[in-house]
Amino acid sequence: MILSSVFIFMGILDNIYSGLSDGFYSLGSHTNKVEEIDQEEGVVSELLPELELSMTDDELIDLKKDWMKQWKPYEMEIYKKQKDNEEYWLGNHFSSSKDKRPLKDNLIFESLETFLPIATRPKADPIVESDNTPEGRAVADKVRKMLIYNADRLSYNMKMKQITRYWALYMLGVMKVGWSAQENDISCKAIRPQKLVLDAKATIEDGEYTGYYIGEYLEDMASDLIARFPKKKAYIEDKVQGKLGTTLEYIMWTTDDYVFWTLEDEVLAKNKNPLWNYETEQPAPIDPMTGMPAMGLDGKPQTQKVPGKNHFIHPKKPYIFLSVFNLGSRPHDSTNLIQQSLPLQDLINKRLAQIDKNADSANGGLIVSGDAFTEAQASKASQALRQGGTIWVPTGDVNSSVKRDAAAPLPAFVYQSLLDYRNELRNTFGTRGSTPQGTQSEQTVRGKIITKGQDADRIGGGVSTYLEQFSDNVYNWFVQLMYVYYDEPHTASVLGKESAQEYITLVNSEFNSKLSVGVKDGSMIPHDPMAKRNEAVDLWATKGIDPITFFERLDFPNPRESAKNLFLWLSDPIALFPDLQAQQQQAMMQQQQQQMAQEQQAKAEEQQTAQNQGREEQMRKLQQIEFQNLAKKL
Repeated sequence: MILSSVFIFMGILDNIYSGLSDGFYSLGSHTNKVEEIDQEEGVVSELLPELELSMTDDELIDLKKDWMKQWKPYEMEIYKKQKDNEEYWLGNHFSSSKDKRPLKDNLIFESLETFLPIATRPKADPIVESDNTPEGRAVADKVRKMLIYNADRLSYNMKMKQITRYWALYMLGVMKVGWSAQENDISCKAIRPQKLVLDAKATIEDGEYTGYYIGEYLEDMASDLIARFPKKKAYIEDKVQGKLGTTLEYIMWTTDDYVFWTLEDEVLAKNKNPLWNYETEQPAPIDPMTGMPAMGLDGKPQTQKVPGKNHFIHPKKPYIFLSVFNLGSRPHDSTNLIQQSLPLQDLINKRLAQIDKNADSANGGLIVSGDAFTEAQASKASQALRQGGTIWVPTGDVNSSVKRDAAAPLPAFVYQSLLDYRNELRNTFGTRGSTPQGTQSEQTVRGKIITKGQDADRIGGGVSTYLEQFSDNVYNWFVQLMYVYYDEPHTASVLGKESAQEYITLVNSEFNSKLSVGVKDGSMIPHDPMAKRNEAVDLWATKGIDPITFFERLDFPNPRESAKNLFLWLSDPIALFPDLQAQQQQAMMQQQQQQMAQEQQAKAEEQQTAQNQGREEQMRKLQQIEFQNLAKKL
């Protein structure tokens, strides 16, 4: 009794000391404390100069080093998340198994590659507006068609899919636009985010980067680099020891106004932003009174500054960004779909391994008694049973000598939890209704359609809105490049009305009024083609839709022509087949000619009959007169 009391007392002391120690160590925790807000007044970054062309090469290299110094810590932080996302997408998951190829069910790959076609399948439909003059409307229509042509020429939808994949894996999507000297036209390409150096305190707003500078790692052969920067020929040749086939990596630094290139501690070149029309000096207008150019005090013709014509209000960096889950504190997303799915993917693999292990042990084993068998005999007995043989027990009860050990059945909740984890991961991506496994639990077709429609709404209301804004920014950049580089006429071939081929020519001298460029609202929201067709059929059955719109919703290549054919089919079916119609008309003409010939022959026969009857009547009358004359004579 005394001993038990001592233990109780010691337990109370342990609880007291434990509570005191927990309270002491909790002083440094965040519990019941107001966390400091990451906001302060004054200088919030290192003291850095502003980039100017007047800077010396040494000053530019120092500026570059300062930018790299700010970037490196953030780069290491974001790189770990990017690496995790990429490894899980590739199937290199976390596993405690020592197998060279451990069992995995890569739902992240399935969900992402199901998500991408749904999100990027719709094409961005450009809208261009100008003033309400006939000239303005004509130019706006030509620019719209030129945007459609360039989007098709550049395989824009394929690049959009790649950028969206980069965004899903690396938490940021980037497209760079520019001018291709080889093709003499607009160019664009998807950029791996790891190739960029960004301001760690910047963010993405409406698809535009708020930072002051962007660095991009580029690669070129030494010979190409010399052709691009001929003034640095000696430095480059020395760098590669005369072997001009060597590939060099350098950085292109871009701000809104300027651009310069560095190779380690050497500035290769510096320039103004080449994607902007700057103001120029031109001769002043001719004096209307004298008809001569206006002269200055120095006796030379006066000049005036003419601002350059641009689509944008100010120069911009030629990069467009895709960011969705951004809290405004960094350039990359704060989280993303894959990051949120990593724990679920680990649970899926864990459950799958448990089920596989249970399946391996389903056959059970053999338990034998040492009273009846030696160790060697027990091994032979196990092999005999496995091969369908028999076991001979010399004496005693067989049941007490040999026994099969059957594994316990796997509880139903284990497999059910695997299905739940899979569906939850698909729900995260919004693709549950877009896979056969995700709609397996739905028993009706309508239920499956509703589930799939919910996925489309989720993707359309979430990511597709950002993709529309992204495409809006890209199309505006395309128009800016037209302002700068379309000095000569550029010809495009597009599909016009009724899917007819149409050719247009555009030159920047036609840009005499302000253009408003955008993307049709909702054009990139995923639509289920089957649901769209079913709706059209229902409306057609109730006469709630015209035939042209009906055939448009059925994706007929030429809806108006199809509607015309339908009208002909209902009113005059033979008109749909001109060759048959011609044959029919020819047959009718032959029939009419035969009928006319028959009628003429019948008429001639009637006339002949009438004439014969007249002669006979006349003969009877003559005979009657003769008979009468003979009677009188008698």
